[in-house]
Amino acid sequence: MKVLLVPVEAQEKLAAQKKKQDSATDEQRTASLIRRIIKFAKLLRINKIPVHTSNERDAIAALAHIDINSRFEFYIALRANMIMSHKYRAAFDILFLQFWRTGVSIPKQYGGSNEEPDDKDSSVNTQSKSPEDEEGNPKKDSKKLSNQYEETAVPTYSLGASMKEKDFELITPYEMALFDDIFRNLKIKLREKLGRRFKPSNKGKIIDLRRSIRQSTQRGGEIMNILTKDRKPRQTKLVLIADVSGSMDIYSRFLIKFIYGMQKHLRDTETFAFGTKLMRITDILSNRTLENAMNILSQQVQFWSGGTDLGGCFTEFNRLFGGKLRKRNRILVILSDGWDKGDPDILKKQMTLFKRGFRKIIWLNPNLKYDRYEPLCLGMSTAMPFIDHFLPCHNLKTLEQFIELVKNI
Repeated sequence: MKVLLVPVEAQEKLAAQKKKQDSATDEQRTASLIRRIIKFAKLLRINKIPVHTSNERDAIAALAHIDINSRFEFYIALRANMIMSHKYRAAFDILFLQFWRTGVSIPKQYGGSNEEPDDKDSSVNTQSKSPEDEEGNPKKDSKKLSNQYEETAVPTYSLGASMKEKDFELITPYEMALFDDIFRNLKIKLREKLGRRFKPSNKGKIIDLRRSIRQSTQRGGEIMNILTKDRKPRQTKLVLIADVSGSMDIYSRFLIKFIYGMQKHLRDTETFAFGTKLMRITDILSNRTLENAMNILSQQVQFWSGGTDLGGCFTEFNRLFGGKLRKRNRILVILSDGWDKGDPDILKKQMTLFKRGFRKIIWLNPNLKYDRYEPLCLGMSTAMPFIDHFLPCHNLKTLEQFIELVKNI
């Protein structure tokens, strides 16, 4: 058998070419990863997470100080350099999972309750490892990096907009953090309407004759300055009564969080929760954080997820708070599916008082999401003749429609 020997010069030349090709491939993969990080930063900005160019540079520079094959370290490097406030963390986590395709949960550190290794890593390898494997093979690591963060097509749409039409009943615990962030940062601005009363104003167009004459007495009755006045703005005030009974359990949690956001922007808003009893929760929802407010509610509202007594609870409202809150400058908003076990005559009497006292009555019912829904249950059919606006409330889009309605009343 003939053995062909390759000259030493040829071997060295082939090795140099191979090394050059591997180096070029590594550079291409690094450049591809940097482009992906820049695209990810753009996606964050589209979803209203402020990311500056300096944040992108810091995130790219941080890659040199981490184990690039660790999903947890890669996630921490991007999160630490790209988000400037904890309030953006929930949206960042969801976008990270969607963009980098790292699984259904955020990568965590090895050990304890943190990240578990991959299937290949979790199996015990009894074979001895070569020194090259122990020290790490750059070519192998580069291939692993390419597979882990490979180029994928990701739609750059607004995450909030994509969730607007999703029913609250279908929200998963994975998406709950995003909704909490939306309700926490909810901003509501209502147009101020001019009332019948006046206030002093230097830019007013109406002459304030009374003040002008009163001021002239200091100058011997001679009017030196003509003072003006303008109409006082009349702000819309709401009274919200939310059903937290068992039939509304899925929706009441979202609606209470929505009310929490409304209370921060609408002055003098009063909020009540009811089931078999009525409880004023305005002060609880005035808590600085949404998490604390929900924790206090879960402890103090003993009738949560219980039965419903519309007539009895409305009677208690009119008896304790009707004299102060039942006025023509307020709008009553009732959030309930209308299921009732009480006396319909009592409910009818209380709805009559509501109709006389409040400017408008708005009823939000999540069952209106069904096209064939008809208010046939006893409580809903009794209240229908007194309702001015009957609206759904099963997703974010319907709540935005409710806000638009309030703006125009």
